[in-house]
Amino acid sequence: KINNLYRTEVGSHRGRPVGNLDATLNGIWWILCTGSIWNQLPERYGKWNSVWRCFRRWCGSGMWGWILQNLTEQHSDYEIALMLDGSHIKAHQDASRSPLDSEQQKLGKTKGGRNTKLSAVVNLAGRAVSLVLVPGNEHDSVSAIETLPKNLKAKFVLADKAYDANRIRSHIESAGGFCVIPPKANRKETISYDKEIGRLRRIVENFFCRIKSYRRVATRYEQLPQTFLGFVTLSAIVDWIKFEFVHAA
Repeated sequence: KINNLYRTEVGSHRGRPVGNLDATLNGIWWILCTGSIWNQLPERYGKWNSVWRCFRRWCGSGMWGWILQNLTEQHSDYEIALMLDGSHIKAHQDASRSPLDSEQQKLGKTKGGRNTKLSAVVNLAGRAVSLVLVPGNEHDSVSAIETLPKNLKAKFVLADKAYDANRIRSHIESAGGFCVIPPKANRKETISYDKEIGRLRRIVENFFCRIKSYRRVATRYEQLPQTFLGFVTLSAIVDWIKFEFVHAA
């Protein structure tokens, strides 16, 4: 499916085409699953440097995000409920060798060392709708509005207490959505909360568990945030394709 989308939309653009697209995609997949360094890529996938350059170029062009957007638009009926949450991802020491500052790298110091936080929105099927990288020491609520899709009309937005902020509630309600966020204990005003619907928040936690089964996602090795987000987005795309296969069956 990725191969066909690339050939019809990206491969038709000007520039030198990829020599063996199937082998290149398989090589990127091998790196994603194993978490190995690029120069250990088996020769059957081609030159490791060529595969790496293709992957980095596609990350910079936004190709992975474009494919994910196409998949979500094909199943927009599942977006009646959106689950929002963040998950910490441990950064390897190789990810900290960039001359960029921590904000540009999306790395933050925490008790467990340097971390990156993945802020994600999934739909009712548990598949990714939006993915954003933020520094690991940033509070979940800071990137909430950036992560949420623009169209929230008649949609339920589920999140935990970390997202109980007036500005987030106002943003969701002004966009036509319905907040299903439990109030914090120190709130002065009473806010209604449907616990039965709120239990669906586990769906986003299940999503994090699935994509972290790929070793290149479970630990961040990339110095640049766009290349790491490329691996995360690729794992979300594969998660969508598996869902489509099971759903069709």
